[in-house]
Amino acid sequence: MKKDEIRKNMIEKRNLLSKETVEKNSNIIIEKLDIYIRKAENIMIFMNMGNEVEITKIIKLYSDKNFYIPKTLPNKEMKISRYNENELVLHKFGYYESKSDIFSDENILDLIIVPALAFDISKNRIGFGGGYYDKFLHKIRKNHNNPLIIGICYDFQLLDNIPSEDHDVKVDFVITEKRSL
Repeated sequence: MKKDEIRKNMIEKRNLLSKETVEKNSNIIIEKLDIYIRKAENIMIFMNMGNEVEITKIIKLYSDKNFYIPKTLPNKEMKISRYNENELVLHKFGYYESKSDIFSDENILDLIIVPALAFDISKNRIGFGGGYYDKFLHKIRKNHNNPLIIGICYDFQLLDNIPSEDHDVKVDFVITEKRSL
């Protein structure tokens, strides 16, 4: 299956999830992340939208941690800003990001939690196709002290094999409500 077919299929399946299923499975995934979150101080998360795993719940659960969220720039670049509930603005794609243009140094990150429309058992990921995360993660891998990168998704989004290209960046672990790889 091609990446675009996988994207379409996963969005359709995810959109069919009930709010109860999203909440239940998100809580299980967050429980599995606990061991990694406890060891980290500076954590990058994404601002979940629609029926994505509700990762933003960890902000209140781990109030002693520093959270950072991505902000996409017009040149297909992604930077991070310290999470501040009062500085959020709705992006045209439907997720929240910081309205601030004050960015943090990504080299402080200990843990990066990334979304995807699909992962495979080799830890490849397929996002929405903009390449923002791949570019950001490639820069992190090249310039950083190697933070842990964990992909989270629902179990149906974890496939045996997905197409990957040279510029794609694998994650260190994939966590679903049923499996951890």
